[in-house]
Amino acid sequence: MKSLQNEASAHCPHGCEPFDVTYWSFVHGDENEELKSAILGGELNLVRCPECGHYFHYDGELIYFDKQAELLAFVFSPKDKAREAELKAKMAADYQVIKNTLFNELHLDYPPISLFGLEELQHLLHHEEENAAESEVVAAAAATQGFEVARLKPSYARAHHFPLYVPAPAVKNPTANDYAVAAAKVLQSGLKSPLLLHFKDTLSQEGQEPPVCL
Repeated sequence: MKSLQNEASAHCPHGCEPFDVTYWSFVHGDENEELKSAILGGELNLVRCPECGHYFHYDGELIYFDKQAELLAFVFSPKDKAREAELKAKMAADYQVIKNTLFNELHLDYPPISLFGLEELQHLLHHEEENAAESEVVAAAAATQGFEVARLKPSYARAHHFPLYVPAPAVKNPTANDYAVAAAKVLQSGLKSPLLLHFKDTLSQEGQEPPVCL
């Protein structure tokens, strides 16, 4: 599905006359790097008041989707933060509709994320890039130690604050503790990775299930 734009009336925070704008309402991040870069740079849906020349972000609702990252985010106006419970219920209903229609062929099996304002989306994407970079370092360190590298399901890794890649135990049907032991061995090599450390600490706890891998 391609990124989409809508038209709306914008209201300058300086009280000028409303004016018409075209804004992005759906961004397919992994298929449009230019728009993703605009979000990271704080430029997406940035408009200029024709009356006073003031620049501001049009805060219409936006859906951000990244298939590879298993990320579906509903971005609401920061002004509506007080309506969070109501908007999350709306998001859940909208998610079921688009999951079974527009995204039916993708077989989405992860929940959406709610955000308030483009700044929160910008912070999330920056955090995603930082985690991806750290995950690559974990993968390289694991391979150097002679481990196979397992790739975690992205939405699972995000929800649990785990790296995208972890060392895979060299046993059949590994347990959660087997993964924790493998992670500990890689960390003992001198690797400084808060994500892998959290992964190790979590999976070493009693009653944990093995991680969800692709």
